[in-house]
Amino acid sequence: MLRLGLADLVEGGFEIALTGITEDELSRLSVGVGELEQMPELPDGDRSPFRDMTFILYGEQFGIVERAIARATKPREASNPNRSPQGNALVAICADYLARIN
Repeated sequence: MLRLGLADLVEGGFEIALTGITEDELSRLSVGVGELEQMPELPDGDRSPFRDMTFILYGEQFGIVERAIARATKPREASNPNRSPQGNALVAICADYLARIN
């Protein structure tokens, strides 16, 4: 959220130096940096336990995935650190699929 807010300030012409954030910190947040051609590989030690995935769906695939996630979405258990109901639903769908094919 910080990165997005700072990027909006830069786009709006705000003098970003007034925030007190160093150029190195801004660079690490990718503020004021052009779009990347691809995501850089991170060493294993630098990865968060939370990971992001993006999928491209065509035509009715979107509706199928949307309905499956909606049906698999359940309240989060307190022991589950992932607060994303959609992410947890996708994990449940994939676990069920893998259990069925094994």
